[in-house]
Amino acid sequence: MAAATRPPSVRHPSALHAAFSRDVRYRPLTMVTPLAGWFTALSMSLAALSGCSQSPVELPPLSIPDEPDCDPLVPEHCAMPFPSSRYLEKDETRVTGYTLAYGPTTLPANQAGVHVDPAPYRRLDGFGVGQPAVVYFPRLDAASIPDETRIEDSLANTSPIGFFKVTGDATFERIPCWAELDLTEPDVEKRALVVRPAVLLEEATRYVVALRGLVSRDGSPIAPSDAFLALRDHRSAGTPVESRQERFDGLFAGLEAQGFARGELTLAFDWVTASSEALHGPLLHMRDDALASLGDASPAVTVKTVTEFTVAESPDIAFELEGTFAVPHYLHEVKVGSQKAYKLTFGQNGLPEKTGMIDAGFLMRVPRSALPIAPAVVGAPHGAVLHGHGLNGSYTQVRSGWMNRLANKEKFVIVGTDMLGMSHEDVDTILALLSDLSDFPALSDRLHQGALNHVFLARALKRGFGKLPALGSRGVVIDESQLFYNGISQGGIFGATHMALSTDIERGHLGVPGNNYSTLLQRSTDFAGFFLLLRVIYPSPHDRLVLLSAIQGLWDSVDPVSHYRHLSVEPHPHTPAHDVLLASAKGDWQVALLTNEVVARSKLGIELMPGYGKDVALVTPGSYPHHGSGIVNYEFGNPWPAPGNLPPFDSVGDPHALPRELESHNHQMVQFWRTGEIVDVCGGDGCTPN
Repeated sequence: MAAATRPPSVRHPSALHAAFSRDVRYRPLTMVTPLAGWFTALSMSLAALSGCSQSPVELPPLSIPDEPDCDPLVPEHCAMPFPSSRYLEKDETRVTGYTLAYGPTTLPANQAGVHVDPAPYRRLDGFGVGQPAVVYFPRLDAASIPDETRIEDSLANTSPIGFFKVTGDATFERIPCWAELDLTEPDVEKRALVVRPAVLLEEATRYVVALRGLVSRDGSPIAPSDAFLALRDHRSAGTPVESRQERFDGLFAGLEAQGFARGELTLAFDWVTASSEALHGPLLHMRDDALASLGDASPAVTVKTVTEFTVAESPDIAFELEGTFAVPHYLHEVKVGSQKAYKLTFGQNGLPEKTGMIDAGFLMRVPRSALPIAPAVVGAPHGAVLHGHGLNGSYTQVRSGWMNRLANKEKFVIVGTDMLGMSHEDVDTILALLSDLSDFPALSDRLHQGALNHVFLARALKRGFGKLPALGSRGVVIDESQLFYNGISQGGIFGATHMALSTDIERGHLGVPGNNYSTLLQRSTDFAGFFLLLRVIYPSPHDRLVLLSAIQGLWDSVDPVSHYRHLSVEPHPHTPAHDVLLASAKGDWQVALLTNEVVARSKLGIELMPGYGKDVALVTPGSYPHHGSGIVNYEFGNPWPAPGNLPPFDSVGDPHALPRELESHNHQMVQFWRTGEIVDVCGGDGCTPN
């Protein structure tokens, strides 16, 4: 069957042989003795008994598929294991020494037989830091593999799984992880295994996953694939994996030093993460290039409408300004299906190139507290809050009642702009690109522009808005020394990215946040409709897992999974350190809290505060008051979600929108903005509102 028309997830006829061999032909008689060693030992014993010398019993031949776009280590699916060093092409011009090079048919095909285009991934010199590992063993029983409730067990000497960081001197360093069978696959015997690191991965770093002692649902041992046997047992000569033997010998040596004996391995594989230069270089270049065009000036701000409100119409807001601010544009227009979309324009130096200017929209709400109490005087100086909107929303979210009350009480003006790439303008494009995920850069590239727009709006608030006649004529004074960030949901997620990029904002509040969309999507009620469509276009659950992991590599450039490290521990070049307050809601239906727990476990200066509501594996909570970044969790009666990659659901209802309505939460947020200190507003009870 030609590669272009091969059904999803089906590789080579020899895959049937490999699948059969896992159950019968190559099953080891013990959990730790490889078949080759057992045959050799048996042969020597027979020779000794007979008093003569004879050759070892001849081993059965190995059947290893030879498809240039695939990795035969998991014969049932072309791209698995994923990620894999199989797809790293040597390139000494890159920081890591590699270019990420998938073959034309490596990534899955849609229902029309069109494989995802590998070209955009060549921008990267490794895999993303947020990509989960995906493997498949038919009929796998994963009961003994640590899941998200037993992360500490992944570090035990007896653990069937090991996740390792390889340091510069080739030393293997164990890191915590968890694994889960894919619950979106209805057939329990066909569920793939997803392995997720329980800490944020580092850039330009080699990682290894090892699995041993795996068993089927009937309790029988799972044997390695022929390709892995060839590498493990030094039988690769003359096979399609011969060129990988040296790399795997080093891998096996490192694993044995960590107690993972070569002969007991069912599968081991490695990959290298992309460098910060590859992940963040385009976005940082856009920021630096665009800011350099400003010098010490503000972006040009144009007020198009001023709307005043009576007290009856709005007891908190006196008026609002709606207009635009000028931002350099680094995208060009393309078509995704029938939809207008945008992708980055790259120059000859491989970096984004400015294509012109755009007018990005903004909305500012000015509270009554900012007005002067008498004519011919000015009002009390007010700080400014840059707001990040929720999923596929718009800047009009700054009209929310709780935000307006806060602005009037605490003396802030509130300003918002759209997060291009995942705003209301982008919904049709997102739906269209699901038909062929080759077009995913239409989302990830445009998010670069959306992030840049937020950087420019912050600069305008710092240096330009205070001079607007629409404010000055009404006696409104902007205190440019008080500029803060607030984001909720999607704005809380990308808030970590905005903060890591910002040269003008020091502190930010991230409301009901998370990170790593490849983990968040399947655990969120928000994306049910998107997945219904995706299931039609990519019907194989195995394919969808690979694709979620693959596109995360492009998403990582703007996903906070790659930016949390650069908030304060390793700030981006020419960027100050930042502090953030993460405020989550236990049992959130839309954003998975376990992704914040990964951040807390990563030793990035983001403290887990007391009263989280449960013990977080390998994390010791800090204490109040705390100066610096931290995570606070609010309790509304919801249970903790069941483990697994499905959205939570309970009878209490979704608590996602509730923290922002609490006076105690908002007091904590404002105190953090103004002082950098996280204070206890919960009385030690885990923030359980009455």
